[in-house]
Amino acid sequence: MTRPVVHAGVEQIYRLLPDFMRDADLGSDYLTLRYLAGAGVPTVKAVDMLTIADADTSVTGTCEMANPQAIPRAYLRWLGWLVGIDTGSLAESEIRSAISDAAVTQRRGSLSALRTVIARTLTGSQSVRIYVNPSGDDPYLISVVTETDQTPDGAATLAAALSEKPAGMHLALTVIDGGTYGEVFLNHTDYTDIDATFADYIALNQWEPPTP
Repeated sequence: MTRPVVHAGVEQIYRLLPDFMRDADLGSDYLTLRYLAGAGVPTVKAVDMLTIADADTSVTGTCEMANPQAIPRAYLRWLGWLVGIDTGSLAESEIRSAISDAAVTQRRGSLSALRTVIARTLTGSQSVRIYVNPSGDDPYLISVVTETDQTPDGAATLAAALSEKPAGMHLALTVIDGGTYGEVFLNHTDYTDIDATFADYIALNQWEPPTP
């Protein structure tokens, strides 16, 4: 019988057996090795995790459980949740880079984190404008503004924003062409300034304010 291919952890146990037992196993169609392989099934996942978590035994020489570029696919979404990223909204091809960028862009509940998760649902230049208490009357309101031609699925954009908003805050999403009237007045001193800046209503409607 051809020697069975077994898990590395089983191989380690098999090598610990006395030489005479392994020699005898050759003449018994590897009965002992096959028994160990079956008995070791419940421990395989644990051995795999210990192996990739140890820089001395992992393939890449790093702690792969904390390395988004090396961690096995089976544990990838777990690592995303560990660093505060909802990987359920991401394509698998995006998850590794999103986790890699987390240390810089992801601060759970911060404006930067909000902008990051919202932008993932947008197209084009992914313009995201965020205002806290824009009216001055509601300190617990976060207003998010995105562009119509960059927002293919408003429901997905709102869901992404709500998944990241701080507890106790309200959030409203507005999808528009150009800027809101509030943004116009925030960026211009008075009606005279507005009249001097825009040639007509179309130009005013298409104006995009700087990202706050």
